[in-house]
Amino acid sequence: MLLVLAATVTAALLLLHPTSIKAAPEFVGESRVLVPDPPTKRTHLYELQLLIVELEKFADSGGAFVPLGDRLLLVTPRGRIALIQADGKLSYLPHTVPMYESAPEKPINWIGFRVADILLLEASPEEFTLYVSHHFLVGDCVEFRISSTKLILENDGIDITGDWKTEFTAHPCIDTALFAYWVGDVPKTGGGIQAGGRMLMDGAEHLLVAVGDHGWYEWHIQLEAGDPAKPPVVDPDTHLGRLLRIELATGQVEIVAGGFRNPQGLARDPQGNLWLTEHGPQGGDELNLVKAGLDYGWPFATYGILYGDRIWPYNSEQGRHDGFEEPFFAWIPAIAVSNLIISDSQQFPLWRDDLLIGSLRSGSLFRVRIRQGRVTNVERIGFGERIRDIAQMPDGRIALMSDSSRVIFLQRAPLYCHLENSTRSIFSYDAGEVCIDVFKVIGEVDDPMVRALHGAEPGVPAMRSLFQVFIHENRLIYLKTPCSVHELRNRFFLHITPVHTDDVSEELKQFGFNVYDFNSFDEGVGSTLFEGGCLVVRTLPEYEFKHIFTGQVIREESPDGEIFWKGPVWEGSHTFGAPSPPAALAEEATPPSPPDELLSHPGAALFATYCAGCHNLTAEHSAGPHLDGIIGRQAGAVAGFDATAALTALDTIWSRENLAEYIANPTQFAPETAMTNMGLTAEEARAIADFLASER
Repeated sequence: MLLVLAATVTAALLLLHPTSIKAAPEFVGESRVLVPDPPTKRTHLYELQLLIVELEKFADSGGAFVPLGDRLLLVTPRGRIALIQADGKLSYLPHTVPMYESAPEKPINWIGFRVADILLLEASPEEFTLYVSHHFLVGDCVEFRISSTKLILENDGIDITGDWKTEFTAHPCIDTALFAYWVGDVPKTGGGIQAGGRMLMDGAEHLLVAVGDHGWYEWHIQLEAGDPAKPPVVDPDTHLGRLLRIELATGQVEIVAGGFRNPQGLARDPQGNLWLTEHGPQGGDELNLVKAGLDYGWPFATYGILYGDRIWPYNSEQGRHDGFEEPFFAWIPAIAVSNLIISDSQQFPLWRDDLLIGSLRSGSLFRVRIRQGRVTNVERIGFGERIRDIAQMPDGRIALMSDSSRVIFLQRAPLYCHLENSTRSIFSYDAGEVCIDVFKVIGEVDDPMVRALHGAEPGVPAMRSLFQVFIHENRLIYLKTPCSVHELRNRFFLHITPVHTDDVSEELKQFGFNVYDFNSFDEGVGSTLFEGGCLVVRTLPEYEFKHIFTGQVIREESPDGEIFWKGPVWEGSHTFGAPSPPAALAEEATPPSPPDELLSHPGAALFATYCAGCHNLTAEHSAGPHLDGIIGRQAGAVAGFDATAALTALDTIWSRENLAEYIANPTQFAPETAMTNMGLTAEEARAIADFLASER
């Protein structure tokens, strides 16, 4: 396959995809970008390439990032500050966000104690003010603050003074009991997760911040046993559950709107409309069009329900939102909505003015289109990652931050295009609106078999799937975009059915007369990579063909060095004499379903609704331990996760039966467990346990 030559041709394509990136010596930490074959993701309008930067693992959820020119400034949930360069290089600063008055005796392990958001205000091309919304531990209570410091650009790096100023402190200070889980009616550890904290500049002199209620009203429900006759009293001066406008020069605070539970996203569209996303309780996640002076209902109106129950006790009527400003749109069941942006990316012009909204529970990005004052369509783009933050880079790439300690850059993958009935042109997003004639580009490559196709007129493809196959003279030509060296290492196979079997030699008949291998080093095979794609050519036998079937399988290597093949990952066929397929755009081809969707098991939807917000099916922890291989595992014993004593003391091996009992009533099965009773029936719990057993 002449991979050395192909790798040389590909080098220019991989400049942004280094195989291993070490941090600068003065910083701690490292990152790597998954290369040389960035995965792709097909959406309704575009195919995306995913460039993934691995961060140092952080066990907590939260944190945020913001573009800084062509770089990305990032702060982890517990206040570490990092910079990701345009080429993926990651470096951590020695400074951290201040999050306590004095160092506590024990590490702070509250799930909800976090950095919520960051924001940059430019003073000059080299100097910025960095604003951070975050928690701050003071004695026995937790403040919600906005702190600031100066940030200076220095060559390829940044520096901050380390001097922090408190710009805002929310009222009231939150008792540490709210940061604990509940057992019965006694707070133990947990509610502060509803922090909100998203920020947005409002002109040059004011800052907007959406502050969450920190579980204040769920705490009230626990104390009052959810008695509808004892509704909470909302302090008119409280900052909790409010959108606030802060004058930076004076610190003066104005309440813009209220009635929010856990606001996670804040963005302004080109028309000046202010959009806010917030978590509802077990359903009723909201997209709100915010207008000054309005009350959006919480805690007295929600489309959600109480955890462990089928009602929200203070709703005047269940399933309605009467008496308060309605949400613009609500998700039922909840998607655990996170941040949002309004897209104006030059890489994705068909997404212009759409809202791109992150989701934790569904591990997805939602593209929401609003026209004529209403939501006209919603597209879910699954990534299998809890999307915590989202930003648009100056070059049009979309950046996603996940709770799996990853940053994912989305860029437009090269796509086919056609000019004046040309079926062989290809579009590269780097080339703007230019269509590239593949059979002219390859005229300068070194492989003689490929170079011989320069200027050829192969006609329409004989096969088209996620690739194109041309049959030209005595050659079969495979063309694919995007493509990489890694894909060329996989095996192409070719099955040929001759019209007359007598034309086939006895040697080939013994082997299987119709099997050929693209990857053989025999004469008659050539390949190359060019900007945006790859091409493989194979000389065909001289006899007359009846049918050709081709495809590609993936090369795998076991730990002991054994090579085996998986697949096929694509396939196509052509019968000679049959009409050729229409020269449709490659965008119209339907690819295999992506592997990120839950299987259609009866318990899959229940798992997605009630469990996926805290548990992953892959071997990676989230707010709760991962559930990969849970059947047969000892309760509370999984590497990398500190389970509660309630589980570790059980001395139980999980089976379908006892897992279903635990899911149905966690506190009865394991008193003082951290898991919340979700109000599932015994039948629903069994369906989830069966799903985990059968699929995992």
